[in-house]
Amino acid sequence: MTTNISTSDKKWFEDLIVELRLRQVDGGAIGDTVASARELLDDTGQSAQEAFGPARDYAAALELPRDDRSIWQGAALWSSLAGLIAFLTFMQALVPWVESEPVLISPGQLALLGVTVILIALLPLYLTAAIRHPWILGLLLVIGGAAGCLSSFVAPATAEEAWMVLAATPWVVAGAGAMLLVAIGSTVRALRRGSLDDITDPRQGRGSGRQRSGLVLALVTAWLFPVFSGVMVAVAMLVSR
Repeated sequence: MTTNISTSDKKWFEDLIVELRLRQVDGGAIGDTVASARELLDDTGQSAQEAFGPARDYAAALELPRDDRSIWQGAALWSSLAGLIAFLTFMQALVPWVESEPVLISPGQLALLGVTVILIALLPLYLTAAIRHPWILGLLLVIGGAAGCLSSFVAPATAEEAWMVLAATPWVVAGAGAMLLVAIGSTVRALRRGSLDDITDPRQGRGSGRQRSGLVLALVTAWLFPVFSGVMVAVAMLVSR
């Protein structure tokens, strides 16, 4: 059996899997569909585009069983952006908390932090596009992270200059708690599914090694913000001494 696959065909199959996932097709059915399509290409020597047309159109034409219980669509996006908000909240209050000072807020800070809130509020408008094009999610995280970092440069120096003066401890606790809840939720979702993508190839068995690597990646991603926050707490405490 031919195992080589061109770059264009590889991209086509990746697009097909995304389109079927967006339609909440069962992982086993996706694996069967991909395996059948590859076998046909092996037999005919055609490219995927020549044999099946655009991946989106081919996925739409298939009648495959759906996994109505699946929350795959958008779950990673919502978790990532929610974790980002919790992380930014935590970081805004971390240094004042370590130094036993209040959190000083200016209108400029609120405007910059509001960018992240707006990105999440508008998520339903571009959710499908973000799933089809993962770079959009990366861009959203970069914009949100940049807005959070820039907000520190417009922070007021004294309480007299501040628009709002807030106690730091509640915000540190709320940010840390929210990050933990998001991480735990993502972990439970990953463990339930076995991996973020439980597609199996009937020609090669279950591929448990690949599933384990996917599960490890999902767990590492889930705990990235909490772990990094813990590192930042240690750094802030060392610097304040």
